[in-house]
Amino acid sequence: MDKFVQYLFLVLIPFYPLWAWFSTTFAKLYINKIVILIFLPIAVYYVIVQKYKFPKYLLFLLLFTFYHLGSIFINNLLPLDTNWLYYILSDYNVLACVVLFIVENTRYDLKFIHKLNRCIFAIIIIALLVSIIQIRYPYFFVNPILTGKEYIHYIEQGRNFSIFSWIDLNSLGISFPIMISILLSIGRTEKLTFPLTIMSGIVVAFLSKARYVMISTIIVFSQLFFVSKIDFRKKVYILLIFMISFVAVVGIAKIYNYDIQKVIDNRILEKSSDLASARARVISYEVFLIKFPEHPLLGVGPITKPDVVQLLRGWAPVIHIGYLSYLYFYGIVGSLFIFISIFLLLIRAWTVGRKYLFWGAFYGLLSFCFANVTFVYFNLSEIGIILAVIYMKYFSDESSLKLSDEKKLQSIPEASQEF
Repeated sequence: MDKFVQYLFLVLIPFYPLWAWFSTTFAKLYINKIVILIFLPIAVYYVIVQKYKFPKYLLFLLLFTFYHLGSIFINNLLPLDTNWLYYILSDYNVLACVVLFIVENTRYDLKFIHKLNRCIFAIIIIALLVSIIQIRYPYFFVNPILTGKEYIHYIEQGRNFSIFSWIDLNSLGISFPIMISILLSIGRTEKLTFPLTIMSGIVVAFLSKARYVMISTIIVFSQLFFVSKIDFRKKVYILLIFMISFVAVVGIAKIYNYDIQKVIDNRILEKSSDLASARARVISYEVFLIKFPEHPLLGVGPITKPDVVQLLRGWAPVIHIGYLSYLYFYGIVGSLFIFISIFLLLIRAWTVGRKYLFWGAFYGLLSFCFANVTFVYFNLSEIGIILAVIYMKYFSDESSLKLSDEKKLQSIPEASQEF
């Protein structure tokens, strides 16, 4: 079963945006609905046939998922056009529990990791090429949802979602930085793949015109200067790569008549909108202080009620700070489940980084935590997070590594071989 699941992960997870496009375009089904039907029988098989592991972070995620579904039931928030079975199978918290359970109970060998490295690199290069094409052809490979009146303003602002809009409009800012983080941690500076990874991160993040995507990418880049395994000479070389990448961005911009200064002024510095984004978050904080004390323990359920929408005065459709929004939705009790789950994942990623010198998961998850300061998207079924957990499992699983304590520090070079 391990080999089958490894093959399934290789084919499906890195190329998820492409499969999402295929399923939406031709099967007229959202990809997550298909994936849950594929993985659920595997999870049941693991429970019945083998002795399974259930890490603490996954336990808290499961508790949150039950709490989330219970909150929908108690507050009568089930959409009228669906039923409970369909809703549960469509819920990304359920998907996260199922997929991460399988990840934690599958063993990964070195050959699999080498293949996964190449698959992730392939998809970030595809993302780079699509982002560049979208400068001139903004509707190229874009989810049709972005052409509707609710989201068309993103296209009008010139935002590029690359290949990720087919999963979710937030996926670019979550999964892409984590993928970059993994490749930077696993990659070898002397290989051509290393500077191409940096260039992809810079170009795709900048063309997104989303500050949180840019900052998340900067967070994952920072590991190159804080990780002790990189010596001073290599850090100078990395700085040179960044300089060349910025020159390349300017060159691409000139070819396509892309106004970089306008992006900096309007999207990063918000000169044209009078700091509208910052105001939205300040108002979100003020509204939270007013409404949270009304239901502090159990919350109101995963919905922004009309009184909150009215208090937000059009600056944002929800309380636009993820942590505060979840406290409003689920109260202290429910929010603690998901917050503890993420905290335990971070601790595990830190431990793996210290022991095995693989910092990709830690900095990737750190970018995820930062992103939720600026929006609301605690989706642990995102492919970036799944990939991060796969690598953590590989590096921390002695039965997979078959390494003595003295050889554990060699795990990064072995995993990055030929990449």
